[in-house]
Amino acid sequence: MSTYQGEAFVVEQMRSILHQLPPGGRVLVRDDGSTDRTVERIEGMGDPRISIIRGPNLGFARSFFALLAAAPADADVLMLSDQDDVWLSHKIERACTQLAGQAQGPALYCSRVVMVDGTLRPLGHSLPFPRGPSFANALTENIVTGCTIAINRAALALVLRHGDPKRIYFHDWWMYLVVSAFGEIIADNEATMLYRQHGANVVGRGAGIRRYLVNLGFMIRKNWVHIMFNQIDNFREVHGAALTSDKMALLQGTFDARSPRAMARLLLTPMRYRQTLTDDFLLRFLVVAELLAGRGLLPRGT
Repeated sequence: MSTYQGEAFVVEQMRSILHQLPPGGRVLVRDDGSTDRTVERIEGMGDPRISIIRGPNLGFARSFFALLAAAPADADVLMLSDQDDVWLSHKIERACTQLAGQAQGPALYCSRVVMVDGTLRPLGHSLPFPRGPSFANALTENIVTGCTIAINRAALALVLRHGDPKRIYFHDWWMYLVVSAFGEIIADNEATMLYRQHGANVVGRGAGIRRYLVNLGFMIRKNWVHIMFNQIDNFREVHGAALTSDKMALLQGTFDARSPRAMARLLLTPMRYRQTLTDDFLLRFLVVAELLAGRGLLPRGT
């Protein structure tokens, strides 16, 4: 669990985890430079299964990478947690059971969530996965909600080969991309947690027009096209040599931001990459908008 200014809900979240933690299970917390009483509230629980690392503010993605690097060597399954949600009572058992069938190779489990407001009043379920997970999908879209992630040791080794973490905006998207390239993604259509929606959420996980408006606003403010292609470029440098020929062909032939031919193929061929047709059109629209604006598809200097 990475925490930051989370005193309002962190104890409730922690209790929902500790209640179902199996024998030998532990909770590793990295506080990302909070100035409120987040750490004091966790310490006040007095539970020996909780370990806390106090660190400088790195931002959520780099904080989670630091946590993954600090994971105990004897941990078979690692699960990520936000500070302000509530885990349903079967979350840990369900994730571990599904990962057990993939013990020989890298595997990542994720699930849908029940969205709730600050008082845990249900707002609806997150979207299903109509096309399912795939490497092609992971290049252009993140369907993995980070606070539902569970991975095995083989996946951890892959994820920690992340190159320049400053080129990765979302740790969960990176995890989805890397594991989809070399292992198995288990996308569970059953919800396993209550996911609080509030002003600190980075992107929308809802349904309908509000989700698109929230996400489109984020994409424009943060330059989502640069985020996507910067991550792909970093991935190619770190893991490209190990890809199968078909995955490398997709990477070089369609997602090379420096190749006009690849960009033409991305924009003009009818190949589907994202979960919905609307999102596929949005992908192409945003790429065209960046090109017409003269900003390029990668951040300057890369």
